[in-house]
Amino acid sequence: MNIILLEKIKKLGDIGDEVSVKSGYARNFLVPNKKALYATSENRKYFEEKKTDIKTQNENLIKDANKKLKTLSGQEVTLIRAASDTGQLFGSVSTKDIVNSLAEKNISILKNEIDLNKSIKNLTYEKVTINLHPEVSCEIILNVARSSEEASTQKKIGKAITGNSDDEDNKKELIEELSVQNETSTNDKQNTRPQTIELVNEEDNKKVSEPSNNKNEASDTDATS
Repeated sequence: MNIILLEKIKKLGDIGDEVSVKSGYARNFLVPNKKALYATSENRKYFEEKKTDIKTQNENLIKDANKKLKTLSGQEVTLIRAASDTGQLFGSVSTKDIVNSLAEKNISILKNEIDLNKSIKNLTYEKVTINLHPEVSCEIILNVARSSEEASTQKKIGKAITGNSDDEDNKKELIEELSVQNETSTNDKQNTRPQTIELVNEEDNKKVSEPSNNKNEASDTDATS
């Protein structure tokens, strides 16, 4: 079935392109969502008459999407869920959960803008693509953990903690790294103290040494007399 695209669609074409797609895809998705027109003679004529308006409207949509992009790009959605020791959730996480979490940050997106064709059924730390417009998209981080502490650890190691040996090794490495950082910081603070004391002692030595020299000079004078 031939259609005329009203917006840019990946792997199909740009606005105004006439392309061939499966009839079900056209009837059930593209045409009802006003992403395309059936390629009839009437619709071809209609598109030519409205082409300028359609492209102007698309440009405005791109501008709006880019404004939202600045706020959304790089966001991390943290969801705390009950899960087994192996990381399997007692339930699942859906696009609705992501939408609601972002709404709490005053960021509004639609469920169909989230490129997530699955239900999350395990703890995870992964990138999720948000399509704000066919030509504007970004990635956010989805962090599903059993607790805030665990979510923080997942963020630091860049992966989900599912209870296997690799995760335990990662946690140990993280703890050791933090310990080294704390020890280095403490040593740096301690190393600055002797320098201050040394300067004070040096000044004191000067003060102490000056009277001593005067006494020696006095003794030499007496001896000469």
